[in-house]
Amino acid sequence: MAHRGKTRQKVRLKAKRLRKMSMGKNVPFNLQNCPKKLYGISNRYCYKTNIHRLIYKGARFKNVKYQASNITACNFKNSILNGVDFVGCNLKDCNFSGAILSNVVFVNCLMDKTCFRNCHFENVYFVTTDISGCIDLPDDYMSLSTYPNIKLESDMLEALVRLSHTEESYKYHVLHVKKTKPNMWFVQILINRFGDSAGRALLVLSKKEKLYGLYTLSAYINFIEKYLEV
Repeated sequence: MAHRGKTRQKVRLKAKRLRKMSMGKNVPFNLQNCPKKLYGISNRYCYKTNIHRLIYKGARFKNVKYQASNITACNFKNSILNGVDFVGCNLKDCNFSGAILSNVVFVNCLMDKTCFRNCHFENVYFVTTDISGCIDLPDDYMSLSTYPNIKLESDMLEALVRLSHTEESYKYHVLHVKKTKPNMWFVQILINRFGDSAGRALLVLSKKEKLYGLYTLSAYINFIEKYLEV
């Protein structure tokens, strides 16, 4: 009887989660010590994810933002992370050995004993993140710790204002901290990579009728590259 009661409770909780998801509400993913190998995810905003000792060996992650999440002692060996933002996350004891990281950003993350042995990095950024506890970190990364002091040109300023009033852009807080406060760390990364053309491309993006999938910095980078035919 007790087992049957637990099964019914699980069914009710799953139905409740599905209802919330169908309504567009965020439903934090919570799972620990699962022995099964898990697949990666794509095109997702993950807020307050809580996972521990999960197996993502060889998994693929694309255009995913993890925010305020605990991702501890997880196995990402030989995984592929393309366009993933970790913002305010605890990545203690995670193992990324042999993984390929492209357009990945770590912002204000805890990285104690996080292993990157034999990883391949392409456009990987650590923003205000202490990397002293990382194991076998490759050399080809960018570490940003001094707040940007840059004057924005007119196209970039207008684009940021317009995007701050577009819910599909603003609600994921990629280019904005607040409506009137841009995320200068990410803006600096875009300017460093594309110069003033970044503002011109973002202005075009801001004038589009429908925006979707702007979960990560990489999503904006992909649009800029496509627009500039880089």
